[in-house]
Amino acid sequence: MLGMEGTNFRPWSYMFGALIVLLLVWLFRAFILTCYANFFFIDNASKGADAIIILSGGKVTRTPKGIDLWQNSFAPLIFLTDEKQRNSDYQHLKISNLEFARRVAKHSYINNIPWAVIPSISGGSTSTFDEAEDTLIFAKKRKWKHIIIVTDHFHTRRALHAFKKAFRKSGIKVEVGAAKNDIFDATNWWTCDSGISSIVLETIKYPIYVFWKTEPKIIRNN
Repeated sequence: MLGMEGTNFRPWSYMFGALIVLLLVWLFRAFILTCYANFFFIDNASKGADAIIILSGGKVTRTPKGIDLWQNSFAPLIFLTDEKQRNSDYQHLKISNLEFARRVAKHSYINNIPWAVIPSISGGSTSTFDEAEDTLIFAKKRKWKHIIIVTDHFHTRRALHAFKKAFRKSGIKVEVGAAKNDIFDATNWWTCDSGISSIVLETIKYPIYVFWKTEPKIIRNN
């Protein structure tokens, strides 16, 4: 009888325990979700770099961050990566990353930025691994020792991982500057579509970047 009572009691205790866990998760959801997003966010740029590299894919946020780092003397040179054309028939109607960067600088009344583009060895990058490989070749030729890449805050851990993987035997130090946006951050990303899509995609993409040794073909530039 005692054995039977013990057996009957356990499912209820497990259910009660599960409800307690769910209640705690609900009560502390903001803290948990904030900590989760912070895992993907890195911002460790330091002064003394040879160049700032603004990655393609989010020029509205990344370009101003790159300019801010350059203005604050993190590096004397600033570059953009070469992104593959999405539709060559209509590419002439779209403003290039370089032209956009120049307009942002002009809007901020900064006219002496030494803009340049890192050439692509594959006709334009389609992933962060492509950008890392292009930058590595360019950096070796110029004997750089320290670079700062600039990308959106939610993309920083994955981008830094891709670059460090490509640069691992080069002796070149790679850091990242995180570009923020006006829509979401680590404390509220789950309250808007763009925040949810960004963090969910990083949740999928980051493990792939960790386990692939070279560019994973299923990952496209964001």
